[in-house]
Amino acid sequence: MSAFVLENVPGVSSAGVKLQASSQAPCNSATSMRISEASRSSLLAGAAAAVAGWVGRSRNVRDAKGVRPARAVTAVARHAGTELDEYGPWSFVKLVNGDSEATVYLRGAHVTSFKVAGVEWIGMRADCKLDGTKQNISGGIPICFPQFGPGEVIVQHGFARNMDWKFLAEESSDGVCVLELTETEETKKVWPHEFRCKFKVELKDGELDTSLKVENLSKSDCEFSCGLHSYWNVSDIDALIVKGDFNGCMKTDRTADPPTPFEYKQDEITINSFADEMYGKVLPGTVVLEDPGKGELQIKSGGGWKDVVVWNPYGDDKVGYKTFVCVESVETETVSLAAGKAWEATMDLVPRNK
Repeated sequence: MSAFVLENVPGVSSAGVKLQASSQAPCNSATSMRISEASRSSLLAGAAAAVAGWVGRSRNVRDAKGVRPARAVTAVARHAGTELDEYGPWSFVKLVNGDSEATVYLRGAHVTSFKVAGVEWIGMRADCKLDGTKQNISGGIPICFPQFGPGEVIVQHGFARNMDWKFLAEESSDGVCVLELTETEETKKVWPHEFRCKFKVELKDGELDTSLKVENLSKSDCEFSCGLHSYWNVSDIDALIVKGDFNGCMKTDRTADPPTPFEYKQDEITINSFADEMYGKVLPGTVVLEDPGKGELQIKSGGGWKDVVVWNPYGDDKVGYKTFVCVESVETETVSLAAGKAWEATMDLVPRNK
């Protein structure tokens, strides 16, 4: 029988302790992983005290036919877990904690789902494909790096969202996943720098926290712009109210010709036509989505995020405009990062279901 074993659990013998394979993986009885009957009673009796706060790590295993079950990083003594599923065209990480769950794809380090008590808060476009037939994921929380918006050499919104990131099992734990992206020969053709990006996603019970860290590993300065092109699920775009510290900021309507900044004199934003708007220097801070149909979502942005972009392709039924809005945490100005230095930004999500 294929199995991976919990290692280094204080007070618990590793002999015979086997974890359940992902329900999404096509495992049969010959390849399934489970807690054996011999060890189940001892785990139930003493695991809560012995392994509180400890998280098991799986080994990458294959059965005799070469089938690799999904790897799992699963908490033993609490209802939280992190599981890597490597089946299908794109691998993804499933996080659970209490009645909350989230999904993060390795393609683009892309959060595609965040649910609390079954209510979805992440928006996905109707034309989104997760079968590998499109280069990137349409919806969710795309990471735009090292370019936000159109570029002359770098593809619009950068290359990070189009690349497969690495899952760092040693830095991940129960309800937490850490993904990493570094330079390749292809990235250096358009952005000639050595770098490391780390994206950490932590699922708490009723909250999702993210942090993006960019490290300049080159011997010279590098420049970039960056953003989270976040899509949020809404019940009806016409009823949505976006609230924040917008009064007095400089707003740029990017659909205007030319797009000219002007002082915005409200704290609320509503959408009833095509919207592509930038609100400058309103972050760090909190933006709240008030949705009469489902509740509210607090978007708490800190660190390097400075601006908010609001986007919705109003009237475009093909992408499902009525059920999502982009309220993006971004740094639109160029960041100059010295050699050996790091830049970091955070975005935490706190929903309140209706």
